[in-house]
Amino acid sequence: MKKIFITLFLIVSITVSSQEKKENFIRKIEDTHKKVDFLNKKYLSYDISIQFGGKDYMKGTIMQETGGGKIKIIKESGAVIIFDGTNVYGKGITTKAKAGARFDIFTWSYFLGLPYKLKDSGTVWSEFKKNTWGGNDLDTGKLAFESGTGDAPDDWYIIYKTKDHVLEGAAYIVSFGKGKEAAEKEPHAVKYNSYKTIEGIPFSTNWTFHLWTIEQGYTDQIGEVSLSNIKFLDNIDFKIPEGSEIINAPK
Repeated sequence: MKKIFITLFLIVSITVSSQEKKENFIRKIEDTHKKVDFLNKKYLSYDISIQFGGKDYMKGTIMQETGGGKIKIIKESGAVIIFDGTNVYGKGITTKAKAGARFDIFTWSYFLGLPYKLKDSGTVWSEFKKNTWGGNDLDTGKLAFESGTGDAPDDWYIIYKTKDHVLEGAAYIVSFGKGKEAAEKEPHAVKYNSYKTIEGIPFSTNWTFHLWTIEQGYTDQIGEVSLSNIKFLDNIDFKIPEGSEIINAPK
C-alpha cells in the first residue's frame, strides 16, 4: 500500500509540475504581448506582402476579429476570401487556387495572432525545455491539437520565447493537403522580427520563414512576410460578395 501511495504521489506531483510549467510559459508570453488589451479591441486590419522561393506569393489586406472568428482577405488582384465563422467563401478564385485560398484565410491570420491563441480550445502542450535558436538556447514548448481541431489537427508547433518572454518564433509542420507523415519530412520555422508597437500592443512587422531542425533551430531562409498599415477598427464589412462560392476543406 505504501508503494502505491508513493507512486500516486509522484504521478500527481509530475502532473502538477507540468501544468505549472505550461501555465507559466503561456501566461508570460500572453502578458508580454498584451493579450487582454488586444482582445479588448474589436477588429484588426493590416496590409500583407508575401514572398516564397524568391517570387511574390500574395499581396493584399487582411481584416479579422481579434478574438478569432471572422476573417477577410482582399487580394491586390481584387479576389476576395471570407471566413464568416462557419464557412469559407471566395470570389475571383480559380478552381486551381481554391485549396490555397482556404489555406491563406487561416494561415496568415494565425501566424499574426499566435501569441493570443496558445490556450485555444483543442490545444495540447508538452515538452517544455530549452532548444537552439539562432545560436542561443531559448525556452520552448510543443503545441499540438486534439483530433478534429481546425482543418489540420495533425499540425504541431514548437514555440520559442526570449528571456523577456517575447515570441521569437515557432517551428511547425503544414499537414494541410498532404498529411502528417509527409509534412514532418520538411518542417519549417517562422522567425518574428522588427516588432512595432500599435496602441500599446507589439506586432512583428517582418516574418522570415526558414528550414528547421531541432538540433540547429532555423536555418536557410525560404520566404518572407512584410506587414504594414496595421490598425484597429471598430467596424468591418464581412458581407459575402454576390457571386461568391463556398470553398470547402479538402477531404
